[in-house]
Amino acid sequence: MAEKFLIDEQTIRDLHLRAYTDRSVLDFFDQTITEGGMYLLRDIFFYPLLDINAIQERQLKIRRLEPVADEEFPFYRVILKDLEKYVKSSHSGRMQSLTIMDFIGVRSPTFYYKKRSIQEAADFLIKCQTFYKKINAEQNHPDIEEIVTMMEECLSRIFKNKQYNADKLRINIFNIEYFDRLIRYELAPKFKKAISFFYEIDAFLAVAKVSKEHSFCYPEVYPKNQTGQINMKGVYHIFYNNPVKNDLCISKDKKIWFLTGANMAGKSSIIKSISTAIYLTHIGFPVPADSIKTDLIDGLFTSINLQDNLELGYSHFYVEAIRLKTIIDQLDKNSNALVILDELFKGTNHSDASNAILDVMEELSSIDGPYVIVSSHITELSKQLESLNSVGFFKMNIANDEEGLPVFTYKITEGVAEEKLGMWLLRKSGVFESIDKLKDS
Repeated sequence: MAEKFLIDEQTIRDLHLRAYTDRSVLDFFDQTITEGGMYLLRDIFFYPLLDINAIQERQLKIRRLEPVADEEFPFYRVILKDLEKYVKSSHSGRMQSLTIMDFIGVRSPTFYYKKRSIQEAADFLIKCQTFYKKINAEQNHPDIEEIVTMMEECLSRIFKNKQYNADKLRINIFNIEYFDRLIRYELAPKFKKAISFFYEIDAFLAVAKVSKEHSFCYPEVYPKNQTGQINMKGVYHIFYNNPVKNDLCISKDKKIWFLTGANMAGKSSIIKSISTAIYLTHIGFPVPADSIKTDLIDGLFTSINLQDNLELGYSHFYVEAIRLKTIIDQLDKNSNALVILDELFKGTNHSDASNAILDVMEELSSIDGPYVIVSSHITELSKQLESLNSVGFFKMNIANDEEGLPVFTYKITEGVAEEKLGMWLLRKSGVFESIDKLKDS
């Protein structure tokens, strides 16, 4: 078993997991309100897991927040940032003392800063405690129970009675140093722990809100190679407002897919849906699907949006070849990674591409290794590939309307696409009418 989930920067770029120039999958989930929550969410997002218990634990932390996802979350980015700075200022020499002017009635900025920070610290504990009790209303979670108990201890030290109200906390020139020392020194470790826990709640609540709003599913994950399947029901891509859902099952006996379909039929969309779903599964996130059952997959690699390297004089075909080698070199013989090769070898002529794809798929079928999806418009290859037992044939289905014109269903099904829609799409684009206008002008 690989020590960590295998993925590289090209795959992250292909799947728009991280923002480059456009929207990203991370941005889709990021509804955090605090800077600390935002940074934690990013750390979690780019740390896929290969431990089933860890995946399930992360799923639980998100799922338990769905019931309170619509509740008011009365916390603010600036206040939390200031509070964290205030609590961490102990022993740093950054906090100034009161002056003689404070004692004769002329309050200094330091006095007002300390007073506000003490009130915000108390208010933070009160609001957190109330919110966490809502989470625990139906089922007790040990980590939340522990943090609530710790907050209760802090509040009992700040307030002399059980009436916790930050606005009514009487802070004056005679007790402000007591409260300041209590929070920044005596209770500082507990406050830091409470703030860190809050950032986790903020990060996971952001994901829970998205999941609840879109009715995402939480995948069932099994040990590596236990079922030998990646089974998805109703999977779709996270960016689509009105998505077409697909059912599919990639199994070890047909671990290499030859995916065909006309231009605009949805090949790229379905492979991005599959690969994004696998990635989200392994970070313990909910997934845009009705259900997913899969073994642990130890890696994910894609070759989708490659660019020519003109500086090195590399042609597109050579860039594709180098990319394929880079992927294979990152795998070991026991890997069950998912490898996505979109329109493989489109950077060369039809004949070269056909021979290259055939050779690569023959070699891949000879090893008990990764799951591979090769999308291609070279449908004629299917005849030669039929002799490879581990190759399954799938296509993006195209229906016909009453007039016999093609209708893109964006549904994946078994078989090989036979439609030749190049000329139809060319005419549909209106290019010939534009040429005629030039002739007449």
